[in-house]
Amino acid sequence: MSEKTIQEEIQSIIPKLFPILKPEFDWELVKNFYEFLKRDNEKGGFFSRNDSEKILERHILESMIFVWKLKTTGYVSRETNIADVGTGPGLPGFLFAVLKKAPHVFLVDSQKRKLALLESEVTSGSLSNVKKRVEFIYARTEEINSNFDVVTSRAMVPYPYIAEVTTRMVKQKGILCPFLAQPYQDLEKETEVLTNNGFVMKKEIPIPELEFVGKRHIKILQKNSLPKKGYPRDWKEIVKETKNKNG
Repeated sequence: MSEKTIQEEIQSIIPKLFPILKPEFDWELVKNFYEFLKRDNEKGGFFSRNDSEKILERHILESMIFVWKLKTTGYVSRETNIADVGTGPGLPGFLFAVLKKAPHVFLVDSQKRKLALLESEVTSGSLSNVKKRVEFIYARTEEINSNFDVVTSRAMVPYPYIAEVTTRMVKQKGILCPFLAQPYQDLEKETEVLTNNGFVMKKEIPIPELEFVGKRHIKILQKNSLPKKGYPRDWKEIVKETKNKNG
């Protein structure tokens, strides 16, 4: 019996959603990205042993659905400049580059160990078709001054502090879209951090399509003003506060 294609594997996990996702993505590139993650996992230390058994559903598919949600809700188009911070080997950010109508994607990570392997695959390997629309930035997020339309992040810095770390990267009226699991409970702290860093909450997008991996949602935070004086704070200050918060 022949091996299942990546489309067949994904269809077996999300049979109802698959026909909607199918026309959106370049499946050859999805397959090549999946092969790259499996092949270089050990070299790059991409996933824990537990996770490396579930790269398709926990990482590729989860990221594809996140990308599809942002596209179909109108936040991402071909004209968008999008940065994915703390991207590691390109998750979820690289999945924007495999959309048929892909935006310009900047993948940001301060550590080269994971991301440099993806850069090499894009430069001269199986993912070279996306070379014109993907750029690699090796820098600490809080040190980047830029003007991105959209900044995404999946579990890089605890929410809501991701708003403080990325505020210099998001342009005025641009948006930050953290990809989150459990709802954040401390609404007072959330409002304080968002306000101090120039953001307002525009919307929360639930992702019921991902219930097979657990609760997931996206917050749409719009940068309406410059941060207050003294913000963003030094990285050490932010870390200290997140540690106190999480006990």
